[in-house]
Amino acid sequence: MKTPTHKTWVTAAIAAILLVGIATAPAVAHHSFAMYDTAVKKTMTGKLIRFVVGANHSQYVMEVVNPDGSPMLNDQGKPVTWTVETGAASQLSRQGITVETFKVGSIFTITFSPLRDGRNGGAQQGALILCGMKLPQGGCTEQTGKRFSATQ
Repeated sequence: MKTPTHKTWVTAAIAAILLVGIATAPAVAHHSFAMYDTAVKKTMTGKLIRFVVGANHSQYVMEVVNPDGSPMLNDQGKPVTWTVETGAASQLSRQGITVETFKVGSIFTITFSPLRDGRNGGAQQGALILCGMKLPQGGCTEQTGKRFSATQ
């Protein structure tokens, strides 16, 4: 009688382990960068309209600006917006980046790999340069702003 009970427990334990493995697979897949074209790098300057701090990934939502600081407009005359995914809040805080660092309206330049599907989004792949609330003369560059390392 001990053998069937023991086999039942072993079978149940294996089934539980497999079930947990299957249930957590989407969470592991979420961290894939397959949706980004990592062979391509874009660099843009924009004005922060939202900073979304997250446990796994944070995001900068920005309105792209022209070299003169005016907003870049789309075909409908609305500002062009991009969302760039970056590191977790804990990674950012180790670099000194908090919600206070990036206030709405901050001008910054960021390098990223764009989404493969053509939507205005990407994943940070290079440095981010913070230049304050106004576009400096000559643009937002390492000479005119503060450089933060890549967080991905």
